[in-house]
Amino acid sequence: MRIRNLFLYRRYSILTFIILLLIFALILTSLRVRQKRGVDFFDALLMELCSPFQKATTLVIKTVHGVFQQYIFLVGLQRENLKLKQKVAELERENNRLREEVLASGRLQSLLQFRDKNFPSSITAQVIGKDPSSWFKSITLNRGERDGVKKGMAVIAPQGVIGQILKTSPNYSTVLLITDYNSAIDAITQRTRAKAIVEGLGENQCLLKYLRRSEEVRVGDKVITSGLTGSFPKGLMIGEIKKVEKSGEGVFQYAELVPSADLTKLEEVLIIMESPPPPPEEGRKKKRAKGMTQKAE
Repeated sequence: MRIRNLFLYRRYSILTFIILLLIFALILTSLRVRQKRGVDFFDALLMELCSPFQKATTLVIKTVHGVFQQYIFLVGLQRENLKLKQKVAELERENNRLREEVLASGRLQSLLQFRDKNFPSSITAQVIGKDPSSWFKSITLNRGERDGVKKGMAVIAPQGVIGQILKTSPNYSTVLLITDYNSAIDAITQRTRAKAIVEGLGENQCLLKYLRRSEEVRVGDKVITSGLTGSFPKGLMIGEIKKVEKSGEGVFQYAELVPSADLTKLEEVLIIMESPPPPPEEGRKKKRAKGMTQKAE
């Protein structure tokens, strides 16, 4: 019985709700038909209720749209910034390359002027490598046997003597620097004409060997090539005396020399292709010896 009453109650409740909903719809329809102008009350009420939500929705959409546009703008700006940075880097590299070409052109022009004035038969060479070991002081040039380079040829710069060709290949050659322990060049002091042999001490220094104790030399004296032996012409600047010692006993005194050319910053050099003519005195001796040989024959 109770179950039946509950079923009837639920059935009539749904029917009652439907009837009330139809009545409410009829009332709304009649009100719309009766109103001829102005804003409908329910429309106004609906607008008042919905407008804040529409406003909030519009604000959210604008905000999202603005953020999206800002993101797109920033991404584009970042790409443009990256392109500009790459362009600036390229321009800097090009600028450095042009600057190096200008500096190299200036050095080469000075070297050619020095060559044309003093050694027309010499050729220019570029330093392309240095011996990384501490045992030898040498550099590698981009000139070799195909250019006429031979072992023993003198290598110089406008500032002074560099060394001499140690070994050659078809396209390259190695120069033994004057600071190497195996290097030896016949030299004289420019002021007093004292004779000595310049040998390498390493670390951009040389030693004046076999310099007689009786010779007057002092710090600051210039040392030049004697031209007596080897392939170096007479009068080439070798360096300047930086230290003199006469302590102890013996025939010779001790003197250190710093090369006039900075051997740590070499980029272009000259190779003297022809041996210098012998000094007049040495030439006379050779002529006498030749004449005596002919008489004996």
